[in-house]
Amino acid sequence: MKRSICATLVFLVGVSMQAGCDKSGETEAPELDNEESLVGSREEVRGEDEEAALDASYGERPELPPIKEPVEKCTGKGKAKECKMVDPTPDVTAAHGARKLMGRFRWGMDVRTVMAQLEKEIEDEYAEKQASTKDAMQQDKNRDWKREQIAEIAKSHVKFETAAHHRWGVSLISHEFKDDDGEEMVWIKTATMKKFFFFKDGQLYKIAYAYGLQAWPGMTYQQILDDKFKKWFGPNPEAKFEVDPETQIKLIDYMQWNTADGDRLRAFDMTAVHGAFVISLVNGDAEDRYGSRLPTGLSHGEFTDDVNDVLGGSDICYDEQGNMIEDPEKCKAIRGDLEGEVE
Repeated sequence: MKRSICATLVFLVGVSMQAGCDKSGETEAPELDNEESLVGSREEVRGEDEEAALDASYGERPELPPIKEPVEKCTGKGKAKECKMVDPTPDVTAAHGARKLMGRFRWGMDVRTVMAQLEKEIEDEYAEKQASTKDAMQQDKNRDWKREQIAEIAKSHVKFETAAHHRWGVSLISHEFKDDDGEEMVWIKTATMKKFFFFKDGQLYKIAYAYGLQAWPGMTYQQILDDKFKKWFGPNPEAKFEVDPETQIKLIDYMQWNTADGDRLRAFDMTAVHGAFVISLVNGDAEDRYGSRLPTGLSHGEFTDDVNDVLGGSDICYDEQGNMIEDPEKCKAIRGDLEGEVE
């Protein structure tokens, strides 16, 4: 992949994403570096054999055209004239970003296959850890890390059934599922991100990525939208919102990118309640069948430690109102490790 940066693509290029330009004004697919990959970990490296196997099982995806060079469009005249750079093929740009975001996963995968793919990611990372050190003690620690990570995946499967007494109804993803309707989830967490895979009737159809405030310290949602998400998926998302059909009160604002693959990418600012910036990727055909699931507010109920275990890192937890707490001592108190109540 070419590594040159075009001056006219400054708005689409950052430290984490570079594009090569050819003489026809087209750019190659964006590439992410290790520090700021879309999924919060190193960039995926998959062989042609693995891609071919995925194509055979889940259908071959059409080759995407290169990303087009932006063009200037102006509106108004005189002092009212306003010009901006516009992506001529926004669905193609969004599709490149969505495929990178999705990595080795494909729509229609069952729960066992998704969990197996997650184990492959751990195996890949473990191999890198072992290759980077010759210290025997560190290699033992790496082996322990791998066992722990794989064990966590085995515990990450959730069936949304009232009989299971799950406690996700007051969580970050409370809007994403319906109980007793053939829906399931698998989740993982890293130091800065939580990833949720959603299944309907045994098939993967949606993935949500929740980035904690610590992912980009000090940055506002608008800054992250401009400096990260628009560089990943394209500079011209559609500003959308949902309103209550009865009261016509606005429930949420969000940005949406429609991809050439028929998928829909959305960005949500959920910091007010959950302390997270969220990107969701959903199969468009599936969403048309099942209906859109948008975050319109926190459900009533107690915010439980079961949910804290998933959504919070070692120094992150949630109070009963669903607010993220990043103070280690307060989190210990909430989890019952310390006596007394949190102020």
